[in-house]
Amino acid sequence: MTKSDTRDGIVQSMATIAKQTGKKPDDRLEMCADNLQEGQRLGPVFYVVGSDQIKAFASALRSRNPLYLDDDGVAPPTMRLLDYSLLIATHFKGGKGGVHAKHRCDFIEPLRVGQAVRVEGTVTSIQRRRGKFYFTLEYETRDANSNQLLVRQAITSILLSREGAMS
Repeated sequence: MTKSDTRDGIVQSMATIAKQTGKKPDDRLEMCADNLQEGQRLGPVFYVVGSDQIKAFASALRSRNPLYLDDDGVAPPTMRLLDYSLLIATHFKGGKGGVHAKHRCDFIEPLRVGQAVRVEGTVTSIQRRRGKFYFTLEYETRDANSNQLLVRQAITSILLSREGAMS
């Protein structure tokens, strides 16, 4: 996966998000501590799992697992980390990013090529500790048709300040 492929995928995802939410990407809130609130809901974001998306992710992992390379295959479990970015990008823009502090994943069922999924999450914790701003986003990925739970995740991040420091 090249930087161009990644950038093109992000641009395509942002266009999809804008259509789904009715928001223009620049109508989103600035990604900063003041705009994050406990109980804040993010999503839903809908997408269809594509074989090219899975193959590109597997290539980036340098995986030759035939389950990921088949046109009727399944997604690598760690590919669902991208759902976190989609949820954040749905509601926020800008910011300097964050540092991954803690992560919990419950993989229930694999995501399959052609499967329509829905991702929704909630900011469940916000706190300042040791001079840093932490927030936790808990989210679920479900089959968009059957509502079956596929993946449940919680990620705690340290939000970087506007200057790019951990604050």
